[in-house]
Amino acid sequence: MKIAVCVKWTPVISRLRFDPETKRIVREGVPNELNPFDVLAMNRAAELKREPGADVTAFTMGPPDARRGLARCLAMGADAVFHLNDVAFAGADTLATARALALALRRDAFDLVLFGANSVDAETGQVGPEVAELLGIPQVTSVARLDVDADGGVRAERALENGVEVVEARLPLLVCVTEGVAPDTLPARDDVRAAEERDIPEIKAADLADDISQFGAAGSPTWVAEIRQTESSREPELIEEESAVEAARRAVEALRARGALELSGAGRRPGAPAPDSLRGDGPETWVVAEGGASGLRDVTFELLAAAQPVADAVGGPVVALLIGEPDAAIHTDALAQAGADQVALALDPRLGAYATDAYASTLASAIEARSPFAVLLPSTPNGRDMAARTAARLGLGLTGDCIGLEVDAEGRLAQLKPAFGGNVVAPIYSRTLPNMATVRPGVFDALAPNDARAFSDPSALAGHIPPLVGRVIAIPAALPGGDAPIATEFRAAPDDDAATLDKAAAVICVGKGVGGPEEIPQLYELRDLLGAELVCTRDVVEAGWMPRQRQVGLTGRSIAPALYVGVGVRGDFNHTVGIQRSGTALVVNNSRRASFFRGQCDIGIVGDWREVIPALTAALRAAL
Repeated sequence: MKIAVCVKWTPVISRLRFDPETKRIVREGVPNELNPFDVLAMNRAAELKREPGADVTAFTMGPPDARRGLARCLAMGADAVFHLNDVAFAGADTLATARALALALRRDAFDLVLFGANSVDAETGQVGPEVAELLGIPQVTSVARLDVDADGGVRAERALENGVEVVEARLPLLVCVTEGVAPDTLPARDDVRAAEERDIPEIKAADLADDISQFGAAGSPTWVAEIRQTESSREPELIEEESAVEAARRAVEALRARGALELSGAGRRPGAPAPDSLRGDGPETWVVAEGGASGLRDVTFELLAAAQPVADAVGGPVVALLIGEPDAAIHTDALAQAGADQVALALDPRLGAYATDAYASTLASAIEARSPFAVLLPSTPNGRDMAARTAARLGLGLTGDCIGLEVDAEGRLAQLKPAFGGNVVAPIYSRTLPNMATVRPGVFDALAPNDARAFSDPSALAGHIPPLVGRVIAIPAALPGGDAPIATEFRAAPDDDAATLDKAAAVICVGKGVGGPEEIPQLYELRDLLGAELVCTRDVVEAGWMPRQRQVGLTGRSIAPALYVGVGVRGDFNHTVGIQRSGTALVVNNSRRASFFRGQCDIGIVGDWREVIPALTAALRAAL
C-alpha cells in the first residue's frame, strides 16, 4: 500500500501579533511547527506502514523553511518527502494549493492520501476535499478512527457534532483525520537532527505544468482585501477581593443590575419576522439546507436569516436548496416561513443519508443550471465536506467558516473569516461566481417564522417530488456511479446535546485552568442552580476531559445563552468567537492577565475558582 501524507509548516498561532498601524500580521520572530492535525495524519501513516509492502511519502508546499517540517516527517517514519518550493506557489488560496498538490500526487499512484482535518492558521479544512476532487478519488473527512484491511477495504469513524458515523470505503481514498486517529507524539530531537541532514527533493511549478499561472496568487479564485483586528464591545467590571464571599456578593449585585438573573424563558430567541413579501426575479442567493434525525437543523434557519441582506443588496430571491429523500418535502413550508422566497427540492430515495459524491454532484449540477450569485452552506462536517468538493469541481472560490457577510458598494460579496486562531478577521472576495461560503452555526439569529409565507400544504407534498407550483422548484438529483463510501452505522453521542446547547439560557464553561476532569463535579451544584449546561474549551476536549460535542469556539460551536460563566478559561479569541452573541459573561480566573479581563467579559472575578465558585453558588442561591 502506497500512502501519501500532505502536511503544512505553520506558525505557532499563540505567538503571532497584529500590528494595528500597518494592518498586518507580524511574523518576524515567530517560530513554526508541523500543523498539529498533520502530526496525527503522519503518525497514523507510520502505524499503517507496519503492514507488509507499505511505504509513506510526505509532501508539503511552502517557503524554504518548510523543509524542516518534512525533516520531522522523515524522523516520524516517512520513506520519502517532496517539497513544493517555488515563488510561483506564493499567495495560493485553498484551490490553487489543492491544484499544485494534486498534480504532485499524480506523479505516483497512491492508494491512500492523508490530510489533517485543517491547518491551525487558516482553519478551512478545504484543501483535502479539493485535492480528492482533482484526483478523482472518494474522500472521507473528520475521521477519528481509520482501519485498512489487506484487501483494500477501509473502515472509518467520522466525528460529527452529535455522534459518530461509521463509513466503509475502498482504496484509493483520501482521508482527512482529526483527534483520536493516532497518538499526538513528535519525534525525538536526535532523530529530527539526523533527518535534517538528509536530501529533501524540491518540486518546482514547471515540473507540474507548462502553465504556471494556475498556481499561487495568479491561480487563486479568492483574495483578501484587508485584515481587521477583532474588537470587543464589552467593558469588564473587574472584582478583586481578598474574601471570596465578598467577591461573590459583588458579582451577584452586578448580575442583578444587568438583569442577568432573569433566566426563565431566556436563551436563543428568533430575530425579526421573515418578510411578508416574496422577492422577485434577480440574482439568486442560495442556502443549502442541512437535516438530521429530528428534521432541519437550526443552522439552516440561521443561514436563511444571513441570506436576507445579501438578497436585498443584489435584488434577487433567497432560495433554499433541500437535498434528501422524497419525504423531506414536508419541510418546504418551514423553509418558506423562515425566509426562503423559493424552495428547490432535489429528492430521491437514494439521498436519505448524506453522501459526499451524490450531494456534491447534485449541488454542482444545480449551480451550473441556475448560476446563483451566492451559495451558503453550514460550516458543519458535512457542509464543509460538500462545499469543498463542489468548489473544486466547478473551479470556484470558497471561503470557509464565515462569521459575517457584506455586499460592498461594487456589488461584491465580502465573506468575513476569522484567521490565525481568530486573532484577526479577513474579508475575502471571490473572482468567480457564484460566491461560495460556509457559515458558522450559531453566529446569526434565525428569523421568526412568518405563516403568511406558506407555499403549500406540507401534507400534500409528503412522499413525492412536488410539481412546479408556486415558488417550489424541482431540481434533478445527480447520482454518480462507482464505488463510493457508504455510511453503515451512526452512534449518537452519550449526551446528544446540539439542540440543548443551542437553546440553553445559561452555560458554565470549563477551561483547562480547572485542573483536571476530577474537579469538574465541583461545578455541578452551580450548574443545577442555574439550570445551566456545561461546555468547554478546545484544550479541555484535547485533554479528554469532556466530549467534543460540548466544545465552544472557533473549531467548536457558537452559543448564545443569556448568562455565560467561565471557570478557568483564558478567553482567547478562538474561544470567545463562539460566545459573541451571549448575554452577560461572568468569568473566574486566578490571573489578572487573562484575555477575558481585557475587554472580553462583563464581570470578572480574580481569584481561585475553588473558593469563588462555592461562594458564588451560595450568594446566587440566596438571590434567586
